[in-house]
Amino acid sequence: MNPIKTTLLTLSLLTVSIGAQAAELPQSAVLQYSGSYGIPATMTFIHSGNQYKIVSTIKVPLYNIRFESGGSINGTTLNPSYYKDVRGGKLYAEAKFSGGNITYGKAGDLKTEKSGPAMDLFTLAWQLAANDVRLPSGLKITNGKKLYTVGSMNKIGSESYKLNGGTTPVSKYRVRRGDDTVTYSFASDIDNIPAQISYTDDGKTYNLKLTSVKINGKVVKP
Repeated sequence: MNPIKTTLLTLSLLTVSIGAQAAELPQSAVLQYSGSYGIPATMTFIHSGNQYKIVSTIKVPLYNIRFESGGSINGTTLNPSYYKDVRGGKLYAEAKFSGGNITYGKAGDLKTEKSGPAMDLFTLAWQLAANDVRLPSGLKITNGKKLYTVGSMNKIGSESYKLNGGTTPVSKYRVRRGDDTVTYSFASDIDNIPAQISYTDDGKTYNLKLTSVKINGKVVKP
C-alpha cells in the first residue's frame, strides 16, 4: 500500500479509537459531593453489560433523599426504564419510561403521556458525559413529579475544582428546563464525569459539587 495512504489510514483508526475511548462509560463510579450547606451526597453509577443504574443519596437533616434510575445502554445512548425519588424511606415520586410514553407523578397520583425521548436529571448527566456534552434532540426531562420540555443548552464558563488533593478543570453548562434551568459541570480530564449538578425543586435548591472520585474501584487523583 502507498506509504501516505498507510499513514492516513493509521491516523484515521487512531482518531476513531480515541473518540470511542473518550465516550466510554465506566463499569462503576462512586462520586462524592458537597451539597448545599455542606450536606454530603453520593452518586453511584453502575454499568453492567447493556444495563445501568444510578443511585444518588443526599443526607439532609432528619432524613435521607434517594434518587434511583436505571435502564439500558445502546452504544452511547442511555435509555431509562424507571426513576424513583425516595424520601425518608418512602416513595415520594416516580417515572416509568416505555416506548415513547412516560408514566410519572407523586406516589399514588400517576399519569401517562406520550413524551418521545425522555430522561431524568441524573441519567441526562451521564448521557451528556458519554457524548461530549451533546444534548439529545427533542428531549424531555422529569423529576418524577413533572415533565419538562428541554430548550437550549449553553456553555457558561470553565473553572477548576479541588479534587482528591489536586485540582481538575471543569466546563459548565446551563440546560433550559421548562421555565427554569439546570446547571451541569463536567470534569473534562476525567472522561467528562458529572462534577456539579445544580437545580431547584419544590422551592429547594440542590447544588451538588464534586469532592472525590473513585472509578472502577480506584481513587482518581488529578
